[in-house]
Amino acid sequence: MSFWGYGGTACHPVSQVQPFARLCLKETGSIGLIMEPINSNAGSEEIVAKQFSDDGIHWMDIPSGIRVTGSRYALVLSSIQPADLEVDIAEYEVGVGPSRGKSAESYLRGRIDKACLVRSKDVKQGMQKRIHKVEFVANLTDPFAVLLR
Repeated sequence: MSFWGYGGTACHPVSQVQPFARLCLKETGSIGLIMEPINSNAGSEEIVAKQFSDDGIHWMDIPSGIRVTGSRYALVLSSIQPADLEVDIAEYEVGVGPSRGKSAESYLRGRIDKACLVRSKDVKQGMQKRIHKVEFVANLTDPFAVLLR
């Protein structure tokens, strides 16, 4: 397993990522992660996380060999690999949380750079494409996302 640290207000590990991942597993049998390059404004602060929790109550030491810096949360990955894919986010919508049902195209604007997305049931023919380049794909593993401290 590996941890992929992240921050921000989108995709809270306990209230959004974990329920979304469990639902996806139940409905489709898999949960994947796609990552595109972004310009990060993250500081160079090197605060190393020492513990993680999948519920915010019970905390465990981060396993030896895993190092996460400058992040409040982490996705839990079973694998990660380079990719060369293009995804049309105009075909997707937010799948969980207060923005559920909102088009991915309008949600992923400004400072929002992560989302739990599902393919929209209402993809319209002739809709303008919004292609995003994917450079890495990963598989999430239980508990899917954790809090860090």
